[in-house]
Amino acid sequence: MKNAFLILLVVISCLACTTSTGETEQVSAFPVTGYLKATVRAIPVPVLLPRYMGLLDDYLFIYKEKEEKLFAFFNLNDGSYIGDVGMRGQGPNEFIMLDTRSFNSIGGNRFTVFEAGSNLLKTVGFDGTKLSVYDAKAIFEQGISNNGFYCLADSMYLTLGRLEGNTEFCLLDGKTGKLTEIGEYPSWIKQEEVINNPPLFVPYIKTCAVHPDGRKVTAFYSRFKHLRIYDDKMNMLHDVEVQIAPCSVDFQKPVQEQTVYYTGAPCVTPEYIYVLCENSNTGVGQYELQVLDWQASPIACFQFDRKLSMIAVSSRYNRIYAVDSGIDDELYIYDLPSFN
Repeated sequence: MKNAFLILLVVISCLACTTSTGETEQVSAFPVTGYLKATVRAIPVPVLLPRYMGLLDDYLFIYKEKEEKLFAFFNLNDGSYIGDVGMRGQGPNEFIMLDTRSFNSIGGNRFTVFEAGSNLLKTVGFDGTKLSVYDAKAIFEQGISNNGFYCLADSMYLTLGRLEGNTEFCLLDGKTGKLTEIGEYPSWIKQEEVINNPPLFVPYIKTCAVHPDGRKVTAFYSRFKHLRIYDDKMNMLHDVEVQIAPCSVDFQKPVQEQTVYYTGAPCVTPEYIYVLCENSNTGVGQYELQVLDWQASPIACFQFDRKLSMIAVSSRYNRIYAVDSGIDDELYIYDLPSFN
């Protein structure tokens, strides 16, 4: 009886934090809040310019685009450093120009990643000492450029709209090779409000993540504090505006001076979506963690003791792993409070 009452309270709290105005849902608060303090792990080989952080079954890895060895690996259970692996090049187990938006963990300590330099989708495994490429297949026809790359269910792939196009997304059928442009850009601003009249993808720049089953996609619009959730056919399920100050946009400033609210790739589990966001509580250049479920309900919001730039979330260990791009020799581990 006590557990049922607590569940009822959480449901009521979530309803109080989310309102609907027509087709747009508005989030004005998160029912659970808190402050998280890091456990610090030293990294003996500095991680310079990290571009992506991901999780396998037993390992954490950081992709370092500019270094000779491209990946730093850590044990997931305690965050201890294992070593740097993965050479730049075009050999059998080498890599060139990886799309940081394409990493996808597939189990068995393996992941897939799209190599834009060769137009290959590679299946890669880590055995605790070395990386091995188990499969590599061409995805796009020659001459077709991609803008991001996300694996969906049933051999479907999602990219963001063509840089010169007027649709938000492209769906590629991996079985037939058919490429379908889909989805109109939002109309949250008038094009003439944007300095220098850039292509639509510039003001509507977004970061995406795919549900582990490949059946849903979330997109966070970096400069609007706005997110959407889609099914795997890119039919919109939820359109959500986060009304937590500051919420203003100013596209009359040069791009480098415009506020970026959502940063980095969202992290997802079967139950939740995690994303870093700059808010009035954090200060410039410092981000809080917003947690929502796949029904777009606000769940929790946490502040950190550090200026984090990149995170990965483990539901197995109920932890956040993070780095600060300004500090190259430390890994941060945070225990996530339970909010189930």
